[in-house]
Amino acid sequence: MINSEKKRDIKIYFQWLVLVVLVGILAVSLYLFVGKFESLRLHGYIKSEFRRQRSLRQKISPDQISGWMTFRYVNLVFGLPPSYLQSSLDINDARYPNISLDTLAKEQKLTSAAIVGKTVAAVKNFIGIPSHP
Repeated sequence: MINSEKKRDIKIYFQWLVLVVLVGILAVSLYLFVGKFESLRLHGYIKSEFRRQRSLRQKISPDQISGWMTFRYVNLVFGLPPSYLQSSLDINDARYPNISLDTLAKEQKLTSAAIVGKTVAAVKNFIGIPSHP
């Protein structure tokens, strides 16, 4: 009887030991992976979202805004708060910001150029560029 209890205790101890070793191996592997991942990101082999967004802002000016763009895209590219254009342009469409400027123009019975012009002016106002040279 005592032998079977000892065997059971040893078995439980061994299972816990194996579990602790496996968790330890997992933790060390995760630590090494995160360190390697960060090193790859710092050396430019892996691009992060923040870098991608910053590079988009550097490549486009407000005057390049087009009707095919959605308000979500414009917000992302220029770093605008999500509701800035909605309130600036008085947009009540429930699909905002997932609606293109052209679609909104059609629904408001305006020309695409009019909506694009208002959007460009609002973006320039937000980032501090005068609308008229």
